[in-house]
Amino acid sequence: MRKISLDSVQPGMVLAKAILGSEGQVLLNAGVEIKPQYLVYLKNMGIHALYVQDDRLDDVEVLDVVSEETRLEARFLVKEIMKEVQSGAYKKGLTIYEKQITRTVSMIVMELLENKDMVIQLMDIRAQEDYLFAHSVNVCIMATLIAAKINFSKEMLKQLATGCLLHDLGLISIPKNVLNKKGCLTRDEFETVKNHPVYGYELFKKSPIFSARAGMVILQHHERFQGQGYPHGLRGDKINLLAQIAAVADVYDALTSERPYRKAFQPHEATEMLMSYGNDLFELEILKLFLQNIAAFPLGTHVQLSNGESGLVVALSPGFALRPTVRVLYVGEDMAPHPAPYDLNLSQVMDVVIVKVIA
Repeated sequence: MRKISLDSVQPGMVLAKAILGSEGQVLLNAGVEIKPQYLVYLKNMGIHALYVQDDRLDDVEVLDVVSEETRLEARFLVKEIMKEVQSGAYKKGLTIYEKQITRTVSMIVMELLENKDMVIQLMDIRAQEDYLFAHSVNVCIMATLIAAKINFSKEMLKQLATGCLLHDLGLISIPKNVLNKKGCLTRDEFETVKNHPVYGYELFKKSPIFSARAGMVILQHHERFQGQGYPHGLRGDKINLLAQIAAVADVYDALTSERPYRKAFQPHEATEMLMSYGNDLFELEILKLFLQNIAAFPLGTHVQLSNGESGLVVALSPGFALRPTVRVLYVGEDMAPHPAPYDLNLSQVMDVVIVKVIA
């Protein structure tokens, strides 16, 4: 199977992975032949990509670092917490979910430790209305896996995962017309948004599961390495290390997500943008480690090579995010069938590079 944008899906293609609602209900099942009315339905829901079957990739297994069940449970939990706190249950919003948060975080950390040698791919398909909840879970998974690769202790991983899962809790204090605004924010609106880490931290501080490290992730995930961030304009090692890791994951997932004011960037585009931020917005070594373990070209991506050939990404190489293995299937700009298709591992061939992604 491979993930393609909804705009590229053609009627008659077969869905390879079920489309699930925010509460885990099946909207469209795997194996369903896609019809024109389904595409209209999915577009109206704000879904922008699907996994479809592709017989050219029958031998390629697309795996997530965390199971779909765990991802859905975490997303639903974040949604419920935010609803509870927003309803006015200020003092007990997190307290009543103490056991669920602890259990979900433990599951995420356990699965990530089992899969810590894998390269991260963004596997979730999300509706626009679920952005905030899915974003929190994605940031949690990406940041915690990077920390696991540094061999942080299990307890530190749990604190990082907790902070990431709740890092945008304070956004419930932001009016929806500001949060979902399609144009540029006014100065006053942006000042309101800049308060959300403090608000989220204060909420979390009242929780029985509060820890200083998790709290710093919530409070400092918008701080930037040279002092450009908020809420306190901290610089360098004044920013908590866990918060620095969370910040990179936060920006990457935001860039690769559809937002009211712009379309999502492709993973390789987001990778290039983050590369330009080293030692400016982010500490360089943390950024390098993150980018080495994120799939700039996820499995199934159709890429054009510098040698005039093109094909689909079929394998990822940890540490070589920009140099996956490509199944060469076509030759020339008109993409004529290759006379002898083959797999090319770009991590072992230095004179060929990916020059563009073909939609």
